Amino acid sequence: MNAKLPFQPENKDMPTTKKRIMVVDDDHYICATLVELLQADGYDLDVAYTGPEAIDKFSNSFFDLVLLDISLPKMNGLEVLHELRRLDPDVAIIMATAKTDVATIVESIKSGAENYVTKPYHDYASLRAIIQKALENKAVRDENRYLRSRMDFKSQISNIIGRSPKMLELYKMIEKIAPLDTTVLLVGETGTGKELLAQAIHHLSRRTNNRFISINCGGIPETLLESTLFGYEKGSFTGAYKRTKGVFEEADGGTLFLDEIGETSPALQVRLLRVLQSRTFQRVGGTEILRSDVRFISATNKDLLEEIKHRNFREDLYYRINVISLFIPSLKERIDDLPLLIQHFMHKYSQQHEKPITGIDPAIQPALARYAWPGNVRELENVIERAVVLCDSDTIKAGDLPDYITQSPEVIYNPPADIFNFSVAKKGFEKKFLQTILKKYDWNITRVAAASGIPRQNLYLKIKKHDLHR
Repeated sequence: MNAKLPFQPENKDMPTTKKRIMVVDDDHYICATLVELLQADGYDLDVAYTGPEAIDKFSNSFFDLVLLDISLPKMNGLEVLHELRRLDPDVAIIMATAKTDVATIVESIKSGAENYVTKPYHDYASLRAIIQKALENKAVRDENRYLRSRMDFKSQISNIIGRSPKMLELYKMIEKIAPLDTTVLLVGETGTGKELLAQAIHHLSRRTNNRFISINCGGIPETLLESTLFGYEKGSFTGAYKRTKGVFEEADGGTLFLDEIGETSPALQVRLLRVLQSRTFQRVGGTEILRSDVRFISATNKDLLEEIKHRNFREDLYYRINVISLFIPSLKERIDDLPLLIQHFMHKYSQQHEKPITGIDPAIQPALARYAWPGNVRELENVIERAVVLCDSDTIKAGDLPDYITQSPEVIYNPPADIFNFSVAKKGFEKKFLQTILKKYDWNITRVAAASGIPRQNLYLKIKKHDLHR
């Protein structure tokens, strides 16, 4: 462009990373001028001359900042502002006006504009400072939002309580494999703390300064899970108003934790296998090949080898995610940690609820040790919080605990000496447990469900599974 510029950029202190800016103005000369000036400052620029064009480009790409003229044909700047903020509430928007209309400026700031500038742009230094400040503010907001969503590691690690031999062995394995950037599979029952362990692995790795993103594959419908993982293009399905990144892009350089991976469908497993093999993927409805440098940590409470036998899980995917397996012990397998965990949760919730509770009645400790804890550490935490809330003295007593714990029958099960398979032994214990508790409550399913913590529907299935009869 040969036209003489009304001002020249300063090249010092240029941005160290390329930020994307869209200039929205119906004056082609102003747009061309700003593009040249801002590109010289290291920004990546795009231009739109009308409101609808700006919205269309914004829907199909990613922008950190929009310099938006208030006076536009077809749609005015405030209408465009509202639509852009709807599509992306976090984008930084600077309004440009040819006149100092206080009411319009106030309205634009109230509607989410970061700042405003007046035209014509004779003072590039001022414009440049406003843009830099807006981008800095956006970066701070992004970082604060991310930090709020990520628990402080100190609190994470303090919640991994345990000094039993199995837990000490697990800590050693985590310390050994965390820096190696290899794929990890965490295997354990629900409530054993698999996500906390995944966070610990991330923190001890070279990726600690990048993102840790956790996705519960069992808690999201399959169609939504696919778009959550891979992102989607505008118009790829109803409600897809804007191109959106998936967590594979968001976690680039960091760690992605896929909890309950055994709940994924065979079709989604094919896509996951491709990402693990090639580190490439496509957004839903897109054709562009994208790459992401992500460390995968998966978790399951299922026996994936059994799932493979029943063709519910792909064998090739299993061997991809199972480079290193860590088995998380259930609470019953680390019952030595029970007093330590109780003390930890009692202290945590007595402080949180401002109650001076100092101990637990020794008379109820055998019942706590005898209880099966099907929900593991998560269930124990809920029970202790409940006890702290209900406690009227400085000591937790039997009346502060649920009846199904204090009145739980003692189940003695000695498997035959020739049984060494854990699954077979577990089935034997489950059958004995059900026989005992059903007899205690005279087959009153409502009371049995409440006492055992097993939902009624699951209870009926287990009774049928073990062919139990009154």
